[in-house]
Amino acid sequence: MNCLHLTVPLLMCATLAAQTNSVAPAPAPDPDQPVATLKVSTRVVAISAVVKSKDGSPQGGLTRDDFLLKQDGREEPIRYFSQGSDLPLTIALMVDTSGSQRTLISDETLASDVFFETMLTAPQDRAALVQFDARIAQLKPLTTSASELHLALLGLRSDPQFAGATRLNDAVFTVAQKVLANETGRKAMVILTDGGETGSQTSLPKAIEQAERGDIQIYSVLYSIQDTLGGPGSASLHATDPGQRLLEQLSESTGGRAFAVSPTLSLRQIFAAIAQDLRLQYELGYTPPPATPPNTYHRLELKVKQKKLTVQARKGFFAPP
Repeated sequence: MNCLHLTVPLLMCATLAAQTNSVAPAPAPDPDQPVATLKVSTRVVAISAVVKSKDGSPQGGLTRDDFLLKQDGREEPIRYFSQGSDLPLTIALMVDTSGSQRTLISDETLASDVFFETMLTAPQDRAALVQFDARIAQLKPLTTSASELHLALLGLRSDPQFAGATRLNDAVFTVAQKVLANETGRKAMVILTDGGETGSQTSLPKAIEQAERGDIQIYSVLYSIQDTLGGPGSASLHATDPGQRLLEQLSESTGGRAFAVSPTLSLRQIFAAIAQDLRLQYELGYTPPPATPPNTYHRLELKVKQKKLTVQARKGFFAPP
């Protein structure tokens, strides 16, 4: 598959510097450097989950014993459990800058600035900024610095030279593979777009597969002029909109959520709902049965034993090699 390379190098290998006995103070950490973590190769499958009450608000305070997990219809023991807020959070904010989104970029910039300030609360939390149209351009690699992301947001713009296509599937595949796949902890994409898809070499199933392989949740936001006006064709009024259906597939398959900006639901309100989800996640893990063939897809079903609660989590996984 020939996905377009991002315009800024995406990943740098983290290395551990040799320790010395020097008494000189340690230099301040570079916010753009990857967080050094210890990775252990196992067959454990990780699942990020948000539990909702009847009114749709996230439910905290649950334990491992409150959950029931099935692989391909067969119950499996949950071996790892923690509150998601205990783990580092890595986010890729992806903004559609094709011609149809030109007039919305200023509002997206302001709302995204607040979102970054809200989400980067722990020292190990990081975010990246990517714009996509006929190209896929990384405006800021993963960083812990909200101020650096603020400066990068000022570079969001629709270039007539590239505004004629919207390579959404390619963008999801490339960012999942090159930005987020090798990160540890919680990982999410937040996509701002009108749902249009033109020019990608990657199919929608392949884009979803790449996100599933990396345990990456996709939060998608359908935003167009029609949505903000609430007129004919508004996604908030017409669930048959093809762009909305595409975004729902991306989000529901990966355990995220799909939103649509409307006259009664602003982009800032949507960002606040996403932030609430990511703060109150549960992280679960289990080991697939030994007979599970490698590199094969398997259905996942995660439930809470309390019937009044619902679980938002990915629907399947690809067995590790």
